[in-house]
Amino acid sequence: RQRCTDLPCCLVFLVSMGLFGTMYVNLMASGNSARLFHGIDYAGQVCGVDEQVKHQPYLYWCMKSLTAGMPDINFDQPVCVQSCPGEGVTGATSGATYEVVPDCQYVTGPEGMSSYKTELIFNRFCLPDTSMYRGIAQELAKNKLAGADVTLMESVSSIAAAWPALLGSFFLAIIMGYVFLALLRHCAEPLIYMSILLSVVGFSMLGIWLIANAGTVSSQVQTSADVNVALPKSFSDNEEVVTKVFGAVCLGLAALSLCLGCFFHHSIQVGSACVEVACDTMFEMPSLLMLPVLKAFLKGGLLVILLAGFLELWSTSPVTQGDDGKSPHWSHDEAQWVQVILYMLMSFWILAFVNALYQFAIAYAVAEYYYTPYDHDGEKDVGCCSLWDGLYYGLLLHGGSLALGSLLVAILQVLQKLVEYAEKQNEESGSNPVICIVLCMLGLCINCCKDIVQFINKNAYIDIAITSNNFCAAAKDAMVMIAELGGAMAILNGATFVFTLFGVVLISMGSAASTYFIVIQGVFVEQDSEFEVSNPVAAAAVGGLIGLLVALAFMHVFDMTSDTLLYCYGYDLHRNKPATTAPAALKELVHGGE
Repeated sequence: RQRCTDLPCCLVFLVSMGLFGTMYVNLMASGNSARLFHGIDYAGQVCGVDEQVKHQPYLYWCMKSLTAGMPDINFDQPVCVQSCPGEGVTGATSGATYEVVPDCQYVTGPEGMSSYKTELIFNRFCLPDTSMYRGIAQELAKNKLAGADVTLMESVSSIAAAWPALLGSFFLAIIMGYVFLALLRHCAEPLIYMSILLSVVGFSMLGIWLIANAGTVSSQVQTSADVNVALPKSFSDNEEVVTKVFGAVCLGLAALSLCLGCFFHHSIQVGSACVEVACDTMFEMPSLLMLPVLKAFLKGGLLVILLAGFLELWSTSPVTQGDDGKSPHWSHDEAQWVQVILYMLMSFWILAFVNALYQFAIAYAVAEYYYTPYDHDGEKDVGCCSLWDGLYYGLLLHGGSLALGSLLVAILQVLQKLVEYAEKQNEESGSNPVICIVLCMLGLCINCCKDIVQFINKNAYIDIAITSNNFCAAAKDAMVMIAELGGAMAILNGATFVFTLFGVVLISMGSAASTYFIVIQGVFVEQDSEFEVSNPVAAAAVGGLIGLLVALAFMHVFDMTSDTLLYCYGYDLHRNKPATTAPAALKELVHGGE
């Protein structure tokens, strides 16, 4: 019987959501995310957005002089222009000049008002025409267009244009998810042995290749990729030793995989049987099969909404005029950084709460399935509304408990992002080795704590679904249960980890590959098309991300179902109940070694 738990935490969560909603509405009214996707001129004005340059959407670098037909360009003080000089003009020759750019007189003097032939890049920048000034264009692109903000502009425009392909990849990922679950239901053991075989063969081949090519791997990779990157001297001097060590590690992993397959045959059989039981549970409760799609839509929509608000927040900061020795860029004061951190905390809290509610609803439905007795045909007749009852009880009665658990995860995620930002700042300022080591250790500790909290939370939500305990009592009981069922949990979690990894990689790669092959042909490569994709890799990366989110939604249902079944059986054992409703595979998993 369910009862209300952690009411004060629920009230704090509701008040926080109200304040965050007010903040979000204000950001949508005061921000202008379009400022983030346009060039910034020498005066800190955003081309095509700020009032003074509203009708000048393109960024152009002025010419200081023209020597032997080659322009000498001012790389540090660009201006906004209405159109790119010489864009679309055919039959041009080196040294020819085009329309006058009046604003250039403010950065290079009157002689800089003459222009050179340019071409429009990313629909934002006027770069020197590569057919005439290839070297200058490459230097400018390397120095000014290689930053994260410019890459973001190009990627966002490509992603927006590729939406039909991304939508198709989303539905393909859903189909692949259902197919994978069907395979698990009937072929779990062959799949896990196939994974072990692929691991043995893959690690063996990689290890042998690394040892055979020790000392020449970097040069071979750079030659095949047609790149020339200067490697750190410490690595170059010890490349042969490092390569052999990695080769030995790969061979060790191959041997370990082989040993697992040979000496843990019974555990693999039992774990695979439990996985098949979990899949049977999902297919016997159709509402569980609908949940991954609903979560994918809900979480995807939340991510878009929260990202839109974050972009609006980022756009409220002023732009420097380059007085600090750098090119014009976004500048945030302390108050704005506090806003950013609070926004991140609330965003992570919302996403973690949705995930907690999702886990609780699955746990409630699976627990009801577990405690339903078998009929005379050896099957369980479960109602169709168990999942919706779980969502109802989770929101109405246990919202405070779920909010408390998700807050712990959100705080650790914010700390993790702050450490990552500090590492980036340290790297940009010269990479102090002491600070680097401290931040690395701190990041590892935070990540470890986050994984532990998430694991305990998951089992605590199962306990709440069964006992209606508050969060702290449920977390305590969960840790006791983890200690009592440690061996069985290790086997089951090992099996589910292999299948989860296999499914996530398969679905993500399939989604990314389908997106890439779609956007490199047809209307997506036509320059005059509204669906032109200038960066197919960015579109493919988002397609892979969509596949990852869909795959995780499917795998989380599968993982939570198997964990709940095992927890319910452990709960019965802990209270000396007969456990007549437990599947035989679970009993074999727990008592197989006795």
